[in-house]
Amino acid sequence: MTRYRHRAGELLVHADDCAAIRPGLAAFGYHPDGGTGALRRFTGTRPVPDVLAALGRRGAGPNHVFGLDRIIWGDLRPRPTNLDLTPVPAAERIRMQVGVVDTGIVLRDGAPHEFLGRRVCYAPEDTVRVVRGEDGNPVGSAGHGTFVAGLVLKQVGPDVGVRMKGVIDEQSGDAEDLAVANAIDDLREEGVTLINLSFSGETFEDQPPKAIEAALGRLSPEVVVVASAGNRGMRQRVYPAGIKLGRSFPGVLDGNHALVLPVGSADPTTAISRVADFSNFGPWIAAFADGVDVLGPYFHPGYPKVFDVQEFNGYAVWSGTSFSAAILTGKIAAGMGPDVTAREAAVKVLEAAETITVHDVNGCLDVPHVRE
Repeated sequence: MTRYRHRAGELLVHADDCAAIRPGLAAFGYHPDGGTGALRRFTGTRPVPDVLAALGRRGAGPNHVFGLDRIIWGDLRPRPTNLDLTPVPAAERIRMQVGVVDTGIVLRDGAPHEFLGRRVCYAPEDTVRVVRGEDGNPVGSAGHGTFVAGLVLKQVGPDVGVRMKGVIDEQSGDAEDLAVANAIDDLREEGVTLINLSFSGETFEDQPPKAIEAALGRLSPEVVVVASAGNRGMRQRVYPAGIKLGRSFPGVLDGNHALVLPVGSADPTTAISRVADFSNFGPWIAAFADGVDVLGPYFHPGYPKVFDVQEFNGYAVWSGTSFSAAILTGKIAAGMGPDVTAREAAVKVLEAAETITVHDVNGCLDVPHVRE
């Protein structure tokens, strides 16, 4: 069985399957407990894998948990830098917003990072409570949403903003299937047509997460969703980046569904561009974008405290497919306009990109490489 993480004691069931599967779940002590859209949540105490094995996986699935994949506790930590970015004041009128589903926005004295300024839109629940360790430094992933939003805004003009939806836990770096689906539904209702998902995870028996897949299926065909491909250096498909939405992947585009673009990281620091050592790879990935030592906004100057080494200056350099996804999202946003949809802009960006050769067990494959 594929290794995966899930909410203990929770199963997700399509509404159409509830009547048929309810008796079987009740026999294991699982009963309805809310849900979202076309899905219903059942809760109980028996271990989820045991219940699914007994049911033969008919109609039910785990409430999967996704995460930020090595970039907090592993070897892909943010590092201080001497570089910074010049804040761009928001235009008098923001013509479009890019949806970012992430940890949320860190506030200081009631305001976002100066680089984000008024170009980021958020509700109170989309802000981050910074969890601090004994040394006063942040514990977990609080700065991730600010960094990702900043990378999107680096690529666009002052009339493009970010609509942040904070669903990733600021301490654990985890986001559940249902919470992500709700955020996608909210963005759809707000008319957002370009969405960034910079997190990933494996799923039960390599099946797409039910709630997120259903939410993506409710998006209109002109919507583009850019998702990070993960930082495990492996070929295996991860989600939500690997969701197909009824089309061969990554071949001919299916105009009946939203376009989901899985993005890996390229290392632009070498003489010849190559896939970054940490990046997932494989024929399921649609594009690579720069993802090594990317510069973006972090916490305020002097925080976190780094003893005996250079201090943070309000910015950081960070590596990971999270940031490759954000760069591609920003490039697509920059190409959108009154007469150019997100899908049309995405196709233009990928067609104009140089290529990077990916070596795999099945041979070589040339994949678009989008530079920042």
